[in-house]
Amino acid sequence: MQKTPEMGPMPNTWAVYFEVDDTDATVARAQQLGAAVLQPPMDIMPGRFAILADPQGAVFGVIKSAPMPAN
Repeated sequence: MQKTPEMGPMPNTWAVYFEVDDTDATVARAQQLGAAVLQPPMDIMPGRFAILADPQGAVFGVIKSAPMPAN
C-alpha cells in the first residue's frame, strides 16, 4: 500500500488481519475479553474493518470483506 500525505509520519509496518463474519460483533466480544479498540469499526473499499490490541498489547485487525463484484 502506498503511503499518502494524509497518513502523516507513520512508519512502515506490517499488519495481520483476521477475516470475521461480523466486524462490530467481533469488536464487542474482543472488548469483553480485554482488547483495546485502536480504530473503531469503519467501512472502507475492501470491507468493514477495525484495529484492536490484545491485553498484552499485540495489535491486529479484523475485517468483514466486501462482496467481490460480479464479472
